[in-house]
Amino acid sequence: MKIVFRFIVCIITVFSFSPSFAYTEMQQTDPGGTIIFYDDFEDNKNNWTIGNNKNATTSMRAGCYYLTASGHAYGEAQEIKIDTRKNFQIETRIKILSGGSEHKHYYNMLFWGREANTGYYFTFAKDGFASVEVCSGKNQPSCIVKDGSFRRSNLDPNDFNVYMIRKTGNIYTFHINGTVCYTMPFTPFFGNLAGFGAGRNVSLAIDYFKVSYLD
Repeated sequence: MKIVFRFIVCIITVFSFSPSFAYTEMQQTDPGGTIIFYDDFEDNKNNWTIGNNKNATTSMRAGCYYLTASGHAYGEAQEIKIDTRKNFQIETRIKILSGGSEHKHYYNMLFWGREANTGYYFTFAKDGFASVEVCSGKNQPSCIVKDGSFRRSNLDPNDFNVYMIRKTGNIYTFHINGTVCYTMPFTPFFGNLAGFGAGRNVSLAIDYFKVSYLD
């Protein structure tokens, strides 16, 4: 079953959200810990949206998931049950292929701990700026940029970049290409949805998406 939520994440921009509600029972290990969800987009085992509609064009080929937002921001997610008493990290590798560069109007995002329109967002844009936001409703005024989080990062605008959210103890750290760009206290999840999104008229290539516990 597909459910679409819409909310404004950029100025006069609507973000459509299409979760596939795929639960993953993976218990694999890697150097980073125990993997509870992993997709390298070699196939569509996790039922990501594929095709064209009024909100986005999406496809999967050559080990990447391609996402182009059509006029408004658009995102995809999975429902992943994370035990937040444990240390964990959420990681993805994304290349911004095309679209506007200004963070103010065209920011992309990695989001987590979300329920309906309420959740957390690690945002980034081709101009190199990144931020962390908390949104509690459908409109931009309901999104609060965390103090000190909006800053220029080491993001390479012309290549893939690794974005990671790590929770250790009672602290969140936000990383781009292995460099910490923001730190804040851990706050409880609103829900179990986690995923990624493209800003309006922006095209992304997503290489992988991974959630793991830190052993």
